Amino acid sequence: MAIVKTVNPKISKKTNGAGTNATKPTHRRRPKEETENLILQEAENLLIERLASGSDDLNPLASLRITDVLASINAKLSDDQLPMTTGAAYQIWKSQLSFQDAILERIMNEVSTPWEADLRSKLDAALSQELSLEEVLDAVFNESPQSTTDHELSLAIGLTAFVSPERIRRAEESANDQYVKVLGKILMDILNYADRRLLPGFRIDDMVWAIEGVSAGLHLRARSHPELVDRKDASGRYLGAIAVSSMFYGLSEPMPNLGKESR
Repeated sequence: MAIVKTVNPKISKKTNGAGTNATKPTHRRRPKEETENLILQEAENLLIERLASGSDDLNPLASLRITDVLASINAKLSDDQLPMTTGAAYQIWKSQLSFQDAILERIMNEVSTPWEADLRSKLDAALSQELSLEEVLDAVFNESPQSTTDHELSLAIGLTAFVSPERIRRAEESANDQYVKVLGKILMDILNYADRRLLPGFRIDDMVWAIEGVSAGLHLRARSHPELVDRKDASGRYLGAIAVSSMFYGLSEPMPNLGKESR
């Protein structure tokens, strides 16, 4: 555990060799979970700062050391706080590799569904207006690739290319489950609204990962060549929305024998 002084320390009295009373501040131990979160958050901040500044590190995760993170934290501490030590960190992670894996898992979890509230709000608004299916898809997914400056997402996507597949699979396990659950529910709601169903042999996971693949690709391309992907058709639909609409129609079909006109 890292040790920091309390803001208002309790004072204990102790008699020194001269027979006078000396004051001695007592300290509180920061809980292990608090120490862990503080270190991981600072590590994530450092990685994003390096990415945003245009760092040419081939694998920024591999070049980030625990000592770098502790030095960054300690530089920000106030005078009444004791510095973080490597001992505090290695009580949590037994090696540099386990530390990096913890950062990786944290990043993957944080980028999985931060868009949930925004997409759900857009979908609810579109459904309440009883828009056509194409209008609903546009309302939810039509967004300029340049509208995001999400360095954290760029970092997460980039790390998948440089970290071993086994480590990525472990780090993404819970994030992937949450991603499929949230985006899959939104897509299923649209399918039900439009009286459509997935084609035989496909699951909602297949549509989710098809959309994710295109979205990740457009995000990375927008980072280096925004002019190539920030394009619209005559009606104002961006490439990403057109691709999502194509996959939605391509992986689904109208429900049979409904006896009513579909949207």
